[in-house]
Amino acid sequence: MNEQDITFFEELIGDSMDKGFGREYNMFCCQQAALFAEALETVENIKKFKEMGFEQQKALVPGMDDGHSGNTFGMSCALAMAYAPVLHRDKTINKIINI
Repeated sequence: MNEQDITFFEELIGDSMDKGFGREYNMFCCQQAALFAEALETVENIKKFKEMGFEQQKALVPGMDDGHSGNTFGMSCALAMAYAPVLHRDKTINKIINI
């Protein structure tokens, strides 16, 4: 996860990554969300992914952590749905302007 990713998630979550269940929990969910958004690309794909069985999920996103609870997985998917449009919009713009 790069600095741009961290900034996006910090702004989405609020003024402190220490909120809620704490920094470690929030950062884990954000890292997984960035991975999901990168691999799955669209909100629709993330919604489908969320409903799949573990083996199908792991095949689509091999880097998905095996240690998710239902809560961390749900939070990671929700964050990925917020991030995917931004991530892929930026990639499209970069292609258009040849960066």
